[in-house]
Amino acid sequence: MKISPSQASTELREALTAIVGEANISVANLERLSYCRDLNPMANLATNDGRLGPLPDVIVWPHEVDQVVRLVKLAAERRVPLIPFGAGSGVCGGTTPLRGGIILDLKKMKRILALDEKSLAVTAEAGIIGQHLEMELNRQGYTMGHFPSSIYTSTLGGYLAARSAGQLSAKYGKIEDMVLGLEVVLGTGEIMRTPVAPRASLGPDWNQIFVGSEGTLGVITSATCRIRPYPPSREFASFVFPTIEAGIEGMRLLMQNELKPAAVRLYDELDTALVGTGSKQGESSESFFDSLPISQFGNAVKSLVPGLVRRAERFVGQRADLANELQRFATKGCLLVLTFEGEELLTRAEKNLATEICEKAEGVNKGPEPAMRWWKNRYHVSYGQSKVFYHGAFVDTIEMATTWRKIADLYHEIRRAVREKAFIMAHFSHAYHEGCSVYFTFVSAGTDVEKARQTHRQVWDAAVAACHRVGGAMSHHHGIGYTKAPYMHEEHGQAMRIFEALKQEMDPAGILNPGKMGLS
Repeated sequence: MKISPSQASTELREALTAIVGEANISVANLERLSYCRDLNPMANLATNDGRLGPLPDVIVWPHEVDQVVRLVKLAAERRVPLIPFGAGSGVCGGTTPLRGGIILDLKKMKRILALDEKSLAVTAEAGIIGQHLEMELNRQGYTMGHFPSSIYTSTLGGYLAARSAGQLSAKYGKIEDMVLGLEVVLGTGEIMRTPVAPRASLGPDWNQIFVGSEGTLGVITSATCRIRPYPPSREFASFVFPTIEAGIEGMRLLMQNELKPAAVRLYDELDTALVGTGSKQGESSESFFDSLPISQFGNAVKSLVPGLVRRAERFVGQRADLANELQRFATKGCLLVLTFEGEELLTRAEKNLATEICEKAEGVNKGPEPAMRWWKNRYHVSYGQSKVFYHGAFVDTIEMATTWRKIADLYHEIRRAVREKAFIMAHFSHAYHEGCSVYFTFVSAGTDVEKARQTHRQVWDAAVAACHRVGGAMSHHHGIGYTKAPYMHEEHGQAMRIFEALKQEMDPAGILNPGKMGLS
C-alpha cells in the first residue's frame, strides 16, 4: 500500500507548530491514514481492498479557541483546506479531506465549562466525547438526553455539525432542539458567539444556521445545551401490529395524544423477524450479520448468510432469490417497542395510556420484554458490520423523514425502488407530532470495489428519487457529507444560492471543509 507524501511545506509545518506546539502536529503516515476517511461504507470497502482515498497533509490538535482562531487565519492566508474533525464516526464522508490540507481534530478541547443547575443548561467544548459528557452529567444528577448509536465515538461538535438525533429523540428532541448558544470560529478567523436565551425574536436564528452546516461555514468550538434531571423511573412496553400501516397509525396516535415516549421504534415484518420477540439477543437488521435470533427464520437466515459473506459476487446475482427466501420465513406482524422515563407516576400513566391506544389500533400486547431487550442491546448497532465489509459486501443505511400522511407511501416506494439492487429492510423511529423518520438498512455487493461503488450509487439515486416523488426529506440525522451532496440542489432548489452566499461571506477563502454539502 503506497502512501503519497504529505504536501505540507516545511514553512507551513513550522507555522502550525508555532501555534499548537510540536506535540500537537503530525505529518506521520499512520496519522494521515487514520484521518483519511470516516465510516462511509464505500471508503471502508476501498480501504479493505488496499485503495486509499485522499489523505490529509497534516493533523493538528488545538487546546483552546484562540489556537483555532490562529489556525483558521493561517489556513485562509495560505489557501489550505481545513477540515474540522470530531471522532470520525459519520457515515457520509463529512470529514474526508477531499482536497488534502489540514485536519483540525478538536478532541483535546473537551472541557465542561459550566453547569447552570437553575437554568438546566450545560456549556462544553466541542471536542468532548458524548458518552463522557453524559457520564459527568449523570454523576451530578442530569442527562443530556442525546443517545446516538455512536455515543462512545462521537463528539458534541459532531452532533451539532451533522444535526444528529439520539435514540430517545421522541422525548428529548434532536440536537437542534437542545442547543441554546454556540461559539463558532468563522472562515475569516472571527469568533461569533450567539446569545444564550430560551427563545428570541432577533431575526435569523444563527444557532440553526450553523447546526447542520458540517464545518463548511465555521468551526464550532463550544456550545450551551439544555439538560434534564436524570429520570428516576423507566417503563417498557411492546406490541405487535398486523401490518406496517397499523403500526404507523399506532405511532401517530401515541404522538398526537401528547404522550412522550423516550423511544418509539416500529420494525417492518422482516426486521421484526430478525428482532425476534422471543429471542435472547433482541437484535435487528442494524446488526444483521452479528447475531440472528434462534428461530425457524433465524436458522434459515444463518444457512444463507455464510454463502453471502464468502462469495459476495454470487449475492449480487441472487439477491432477489435471497430476499424472497427470507420473506418466506418472516412471520406476519410488525413489532413496536416503547420506553417511557421520568417521574414514576407519570411514566406508569403514560405506559398505561399507550397500552390503551395501541390495543385499540390493533396492537397485540407483548409485555415489556422485547423493549427491554432492545434497551440492553441498543448500542450494538455500530459494532457488528465489519465482517460484512471484510468479505467484500457492504451495508449502508438510509434515513429519511416525512409526514404521517406520506410515511407509509415513502416506505413502500423506497423498497420498490431499491429491491432489485439490494436486500433492504426498515424500522420507523424519531417520531414527532407531524410525522417520523424511516430508517432503511440495505446490503449489497459487487465483484470488485468499482462495481460495488456503482451499485451503492444506484441504490442512493433510486432511493432519493423515490423520496422526492413522495415528498420527504432525504436525510433525517446522518447529515450530507459528500455521499448526499449530489442531491442538495434538487432538495433545496433556489435556497442553495443563499447557502452559497453564506459560504462566501463566512468563508471567503473557501478553506472550510471544501467539496461537501453540494457547495461549489
